[in-house]
Amino acid sequence: MSTKIFDLRALDMSSAYDWSQSEPIKHGDVMLVADGVAIMCEAWPVMVAGASDVFHRVADGVTWERFALDCPRPGMAARLLAGVAVARRPVAELVAEALTYSELAAMAEAAA
Repeated sequence: MSTKIFDLRALDMSSAYDWSQSEPIKHGDVMLVADGVAIMCEAWPVMVAGASDVFHRVADGVTWERFALDCPRPGMAARLLAGVAVARRPVAELVAEALTYSELAAMAEAAA
């Protein structure tokens, strides 16, 4: 399963959080948001770059590799770290590959 990238920069952070809970966004997927770049970690959007008062963050001094050790099921740590590697690419590259908010909305509607 490859990492999907969603461009949610047109939304405020609370709306982006709400959309992070939609069916199309899975563990390890990347989200471009107004406050930076985030990754979906199980059910929680976590900032990789930037700072947010809405999305979660990894505690100071904790590496992504250490954080991934807490993933409960086989394969989840690898998927999370693969997504983090994608999220660390230049934003312009991410934007070029990202699904738009309207594409996300259409995917969510089709899944319902």
